[in-house]
Amino acid sequence: MRRKDISFLLAVVILVCFAGMGLSCSSGLKKHAAGELGLVYRNAPITREQMEIWWKNAGENEKRYIKDITLWKDPEEVSAANASLGQRTEAQLIRAAGNMNLIMPGKLCAGSLVSSGDRAGCVISRGLAGKLNLDGTGGVLQVLGREYQIRGILDATDAVCIIQGDTGTQYSRVQVKYENMPASGALQTLLGLLPGEPEVKSEGDLFCGLGGLFLMAPLWVLFVLAAARLRRTYRSAEWKSWVKEICSICFPVAVIAGISILVFFSFRFSDDYIPGAWSDFSFFANLAAEKAGDISKLMTRALDCRDREMLLQTAGCMLSGSACSVIILKFPRPPFGFYNNRSNRHP
Repeated sequence: MRRKDISFLLAVVILVCFAGMGLSCSSGLKKHAAGELGLVYRNAPITREQMEIWWKNAGENEKRYIKDITLWKDPEEVSAANASLGQRTEAQLIRAAGNMNLIMPGKLCAGSLVSSGDRAGCVISRGLAGKLNLDGTGGVLQVLGREYQIRGILDATDAVCIIQGDTGTQYSRVQVKYENMPASGALQTLLGLLPGEPEVKSEGDLFCGLGGLFLMAPLWVLFVLAAARLRRTYRSAEWKSWVKEICSICFPVAVIAGISILVFFSFRFSDDYIPGAWSDFSFFANLAAEKAGDISKLMTRALDCRDREMLLQTAGCMLSGSACSVIILKFPRPPFGFYNNRSNRHP
């Protein structure tokens, strides 16, 4: 096997690895970020009682689209202890009201989440359990002078403990799960609950769209290379003139059809990103500036555990898509000797 053949095989292996990483990150985004909206308020926090009143008075239309709401506070540093062994360590305490799965989606590896009515239970991370030698669920954790029964273990290395907040607790963060509507529609539906314009907004659909867009980049590169090669092939082939004429008509049709299919699968953004008129070019400029501002605020003012993971998965999609595109451009086809070299044939 020649040096070029080895280089090609190595490129294929690297390409498969990056493609697998991109698909894994994209799957995580779709599972844990699509249809979710994170909001951060500073001056007008919300209480559990306000959320319960809203749910009680919500109509069928609201409940059809809004699937879940969780309120929670920024993590605070506290001292957590295993009273039975006399061990103590620093941990991040998160007070929540509602489904804890919206705070750390997909992280539960043992036990169960604490229900909204359970004020005596807690969910801790694997890292905190290891520091305090707490084996699985059923143990007792002491935080802020109170004891909590451990209901579940989170698959996280950070020392984290999540509890249901007491009555009257004010929460600055809102995480919403919605279906079959854009983020602006979810905000409109929640007008009776939300106190106004949030300081920081995190749209899961935006990051899913960005990740999917970069993940489709290698297919765009392959399409361009294939179209260019096909055009050279039928132009230089020794075919009859009428065959070439038919090819010259079918080629642009095939290119337009391919572009349409790739655009359909690449640009999977919500209706918020579609202008009322395609001639309104200022819409895209304003939209890009708005979303760039949202991402900047998210990363500098209110980045939390779930948003950090969402950004990492988006970055993984971008990296894998870009790397696969570069590899395809570097090795557009197998080296000639890899499949059609007489010197490689045995007599």
